[in-house]
Order: sequence, then C-alpha cells, then structure tokens
Amino acid sequence: MTAPSTPTRRGRVVELFSGFGGLSLGLEQAGFDIDVGVDNEPVNTATHEYLFSYGKSLTLDLMENQSKAIRNALPAGEDIDTLALGRTPDAIIGGPPCQSISAIGKKDPNDPRTKLMDSFVQHGIEMGVGYMLMEQVPTLLQQQNAPILDDLRETLFRAGYSMVEPRTLRAIDFGVPQRRERVFLLIHRNDRAAPEYPQPTHGEGEDLWLHKTPTVRDAFDGLADADDFDELWDRDWVDIDPIAPTSRYGMQMAGLVNDADDLSYKRDWRRDRLTCSQRTRHEPASVERFAATAPGGNEPTSRRHRLDPDGLSLTLRAGSNAEHGSFTAVVPIHTKGTRVVTAREACRLHSVPDWVRLSTSKIQAYRQLGNSVPPLLGRAIGSSIAKAAGLAPAAPSEVVPLGDESLLQPIRSAPKRKAA
Repeated sequence: MTAPSTPTRRGRVVELFSGFGGLSLGLEQAGFDIDVGVDNEPVNTATHEYLFSYGKSLTLDLMENQSKAIRNALPAGEDIDTLALGRTPDAIIGGPPCQSISAIGKKDPNDPRTKLMDSFVQHGIEMGVGYMLMEQVPTLLQQQNAPILDDLRETLFRAGYSMVEPRTLRAIDFGVPQRRERVFLLIHRNDRAAPEYPQPTHGEGEDLWLHKTPTVRDAFDGLADADDFDELWDRDWVDIDPIAPTSRYGMQMAGLVNDADDLSYKRDWRRDRLTCSQRTRHEPASVERFAATAPGGNEPTSRRHRLDPDGLSLTLRAGSNAEHGSFTAVVPIHTKGTRVVTAREACRLHSVPDWVRLSTSKIQAYRQLGNSVPPLLGRAIGSSIAKAAGLAPAAPSEVVPLGDESLLQPIRSAPKRKAA
C-alpha cells in the first residue's frame, strides 16, 4: 500500500550519526530536505554544515537523549513544541556505530556503542517520525546478533511501530562501482504505509533490464591526475583545466548529465578546481611493491588492493579515530600501480559528486568516506520511503550556497554539546 501522493512536497529528515552526510546526500537526491545532521565528531558536523548550509549541524553525544536539542534546531523550532505545530520530520535516518558487531571489530557484547542502535530508535519514537532508516553492517543478521534485533522489534512494537524484515543491499546493484554491502532496517509507524526495499537498477553482467554497473575506469573518467600537480603535496586542491568525461557515470559525478532521478539542490561550485586530492608520499620500496601487484590483486605487505580499471572497487574502509586506536584505513592502490587513490578518486568510487568537499585532512577524509553510505544507494532507499509516504517531490530550482571553507580545516578536538 502506498499513501496518496502530495505533489511537489519535499520530505524532511534528521540524520543521526551523520558523518559528513553520505546518506544525507542520497536522501536529498531522493527529494528530502536535510533539516538537521547530528554526529559526535566535530570534524563530521563541520563538513556536514559546509555541504548542507540550509539546515543545522549539531555536535552531540547521542548516548544521551538529544530530542529537545534536535527539535529546537528544526526550522522555526526554537523553544517551541514542534510536534504540536506539525513540524515533525518525515523520517530519521542514520548508521549507528557498528564496531561491536562488525566482522572486523572486537565483537564485544558489552561495547557501549551497541546501545546506540537503541538510542537511534528511541529518538525516532520520541520525535514521532513516520519513518526510520537505519544502516548497519551485514553481520547484524547473523544468528549471534538475533537478540539485538528482537529487542529492537519489541521496543518498536510497544511504541506503535513496525520493522520491515531487514535486508542486505549491494551498492553495485544501484550504480556504485564498489563491492559494498550493508544491512538496512526500514521502520514505519503503524499508521503509515510500509516501505519496500528498492529493486536493483544495475548489474555486472549483460541484462536487458539492468544498466551496467560502472567500472573503476568509468569512476575515474574525467578526473585530472593528481600526480601532475606539485601543489597537491602540501594541500588538497589545485586549479585545473577541466577534462570532459565521456562515460555517463563520469558525467553524472561532474554534474554534466541530465539525471531525472536526482532531486537534489544544485550547488555553486567550480569545475576548474580539483579538490580532495592531496598526494601521498610513498617509499620507493612501496611503489615497487605496488607496481608488482597485478590489477585486482592484493599487495601482501600493506594488504592494499590494487584497483582493476575494468573491475570494481572493494569496500572502502574507514580506519578509526584516536579514541579507538587511530587505525589508518587501508586505502586502495590506483590503477596505475604507483600510489594510493586520492580522496577525490575514492569519492568517485563511492558515488559522491565532484561538488562535495570533505575534510582537508586526507586521513579524516578517508575516514569520512569509509563510514558513509554511498549516495546512489541512499537515493534508492530514500525514493522507496518517499513513495510509501506519498511524496512526489520535484527537482528544486534553487541553488544552495556551500558553507565557509574554514569548516573543512582539520579538527583535533572540540567540546561536545550536552543535551539541552
């Protein structure tokens, strides 16, 4: 069942555990406005504020109840009961940290971050949203984690919500050149139509009904080579003569194709400036090992995967912050075999458009990407929620300004806001 449509109305969402806003990008492309983004790391909320200047970005500890602070940040929400005024967001979205159940985590059942899934659901219940979208790692569906899902279902049932049976979705099935798999929990209030999981639009093989999933070659199409610019040893941007991409995916990332399914706001940005592209210095021995690694293979010492231009990227991983060990993400080797990919090239592998800028610290930028949902995957799920909610948004004509570039400078520490 789908609710009656409300032509042109855009949905409104709050993203918890937002990171830089990968899922927010996808939901905006599906026709939602991002009213508020919340994360506990200042580097993430600063980047979110830069990208979604029309909304609010809050640095909050989501172990605590932050519903009041979030409500006050909603449009016209200062010290007002937004529920009474009908300004409740259509949905809460986000991916609570998953290290306690991740296949590469410590799998500690007592890890306090496990409770962040409960926090996500409780915030949605307290704010009375019609829909919740939670992203998690595929191991959530393994038998040992069944009690976590059972507890969530019980909490939701008592509050008048239901969960559609969780499902693992593959990014490559939705036009992302990366073998990333994630579980999504679709939750709806019982007086709202249940959303359905999106059907694949892309595939690796020859299928008359599906588009061909873009390759790594398609992903890098039209990007200037960072190796051509000495300025990129010391900073993450350089002015260039733009290169015209020839693949549809390259044109899509550069904003040069009419994408009828993209309902996001336009941004005022410069195609003649290559960003997120600081170069990485490698020892000669490392370069030698990279070059000796076959495309599609793994370099044994660093465990880095060398990208195959005619293949797909493996999952981009995040590493960890100082609080959890400062592990550096294992960044893939470029197809050339002489260096790792830049953050901009990683953005292309993740379906992040070229207008998006991340932290100017390449380590932080890699982390931001690895912790995020590829926007094209988020768009597909967001479109399913919009359909269930009866929304029929149109592509907006407004051009949204980007925030102050100082927001992208590296952030080491900053005080977190307490609950209001």
